Amino acid sequence: MLSGTAVVRCVGFHIRRYSSRGYCSLISTSRTCHSIDISAGSKDEIQRGVFFRSMNDKFRTFATTASPNDCGGNRFAPACIEPQLVATTADIDDLPNHPEKLLIDVREPSELAATGQIPTSINIPLKTIRTELNLSPEAFEKKYGRKKPATNEPIIFTCRSGVRAGQAAQEAEQLGYKNVKNYVGSWMEYAAKHDLPV
Repeated sequence: MLSGTAVVRCVGFHIRRYSSRGYCSLISTSRTCHSIDISAGSKDEIQRGVFFRSMNDKFRTFATTASPNDCGGNRFAPACIEPQLVATTADIDDLPNHPEKLLIDVREPSELAATGQIPTSINIPLKTIRTELNLSPEAFEKKYGRKKPATNEPIIFTCRSGVRAGQAAQEAEQLGYKNVKNYVGSWMEYAAKHDLPV
């Protein structure tokens, strides 16, 4: 990569790997991004860490593709998720009008306490998703105050940057849920739009 090359770094993502020629591979889906200027002189400098000289506060959206190997076998992973499996910020903002759609935030309670959470969402940490989705409908509703979705009803998962939400979505699908989406932008995108702490 040449010194001063401009790239786009999406919220919640990092440059994942480098090719044998030293070019970085950016992995993302269509979402809100920062425009960033990078200065790095050589492959060794790039591999030791990318140094950001300046950041433009202007947001823009861009899309790229990634190898299926980057998904780790998870089609909900942000690196390779298909558009029809992605919940958008507009979808999230419209949730109060759709009580039949369940939004599950899989961050830890301490994270929610520090930042807040998306209205209408319930909190089920990632490590307990499988157990909680296996609760009886009565136990689930008693615990969370929301009807447990049937396997064909919509569930959207969110976290901080879409990675854990993708893992939760995969687990839900493995449990037989057929209408699952990942809010890939997750809290970082939602907070940026609504001027909330990240």
